[in-house]
Amino acid sequence: MVGWSQEPTLPSDFRQHALTQFNANLLNATYASDWNNPNSFSIWTRWQWQSVDGDPTTIFANYSHQINTASSVALGFLQHNTGVFLNTGANLNYVHTFPLDEGIALLAGMNLFAFQNSLADDRFLPDQDIDLPQLENSKDFILQFSPAVRLKVNQFSVGVAFENGFGFNLSDSGNGPENFKIFTGILSNDFNVGLFPNWGDSFVRPMFYVKSLPDADTQFGLNTLLSTPKFWVQGGYNSFYGASGGVGVTFANTFSIGGLMEFGGDSLLSDEDPTVELVASYQFGKTDSRAKVVGFDVDKADGLAQERMAEEARRKELREKEAQQVQQDEEMQQQRLIEAQRARDSIAQAQMAAQKLKEQRVQDSIGQIRKQEQQDSIAQLQKQEVELRPNERYEEVSSENGLEPGFYLITNVFGTKKYYESFMLNLKQKGLNPKSFYRSVNKYNYVYLERYNTMEEARKARDSQFNGKYTDKIWIFRVRN
Repeated sequence: MVGWSQEPTLPSDFRQHALTQFNANLLNATYASDWNNPNSFSIWTRWQWQSVDGDPTTIFANYSHQINTASSVALGFLQHNTGVFLNTGANLNYVHTFPLDEGIALLAGMNLFAFQNSLADDRFLPDQDIDLPQLENSKDFILQFSPAVRLKVNQFSVGVAFENGFGFNLSDSGNGPENFKIFTGILSNDFNVGLFPNWGDSFVRPMFYVKSLPDADTQFGLNTLLSTPKFWVQGGYNSFYGASGGVGVTFANTFSIGGLMEFGGDSLLSDEDPTVELVASYQFGKTDSRAKVVGFDVDKADGLAQERMAEEARRKELREKEAQQVQQDEEMQQQRLIEAQRARDSIAQAQMAAQKLKEQRVQDSIGQIRKQEQQDSIAQLQKQEVELRPNERYEEVSSENGLEPGFYLITNVFGTKKYYESFMLNLKQKGLNPKSFYRSVNKYNYVYLERYNTMEEARKARDSQFNGKYTDKIWIFRVRN
């Protein structure tokens, strides 16, 4: 008879199906490209069935680095205890993305594991007369390659990974690893959600997977992750390990910490305590915040922005040509009128004089009416009285450097030229048409989106966030005279 110190025995695969917010390349090598945070160091540990000293555990420390938009690399330390064997070593990961079409890409990746394989527990030894070579406390050094591929169509992806693709035992024991016996197939899709838009972009990621194991039942599971720039929440189920749930938070967009508990679902695990997982991650350097959105291509977004600017320039040129054509048509019409008038002048000088006098009077009347209307409009604008709402930001001046009277929708105020120019360029890249004026009294540049004749119009534009086009703070500046 042979006695073991731990029951039940775990499957021989790496367990990384639960906490996938970080270090996801242990599940599939290609996830280092978009699921791992770029330029970050993460530590993940799993305490199987809660007993830290006696039960199987996994520790994975990993640094992920994005080389460019097409390739990523990661380097990590891994210790995995199945209850029978203890594997301790390093992990090297590389991923490359091959664009196929608009929104379609193929990702190919490889995990290289170099680890020492030894007995995890030799406290219970068999009878010395019984020859069981598999229980000898040998220390084998194994080199293992784990390839993976994944097809992405926009935010949907399907992938397959071979955890023990092919490997070599570099020791003298002759016990070579079993190749292509553990593979995982995964389906996932990211759905962008509008939670807390002031924080940034958020998404929900449901994931279904199937995992084949040697000498064990095939595992299947479902995991769903809600991720925001400030926190994440997830839940899942695995046919062997059971149900799980976890939460995590992110501080200052750089440091994250989270935890998860898993409750055994298999009949063999009914008497076991819950499993605990903890993860911590620190992100280095300044990265493009747009790259945090899953499935977001920074280069593609910049290209689309340039296309939008070019399209806006084409539309502006077309409008100018149409205005020139209208002006030419008006000039031609006016020329026809002048020629007709000259013809009439040549027939009857008296009629010409009378007609000119009549036209002059009409023009004078129209001019007087327009002038009076303009004066009435300005007077009405100046008489408007504003009743401020609670906590409403509003500023009013009697006059300002020849500015037209009205209500200006202010987005920002700058005293430094480079910040002012950078902000104006950023608004234009968003498809807006910002304008500005300079106040000599305080030497500041005021950037505004539009001028309105009434406070009601200005409030309506402010409260609607300029029809949803500008989501940051806006306030109202009035020029009375």
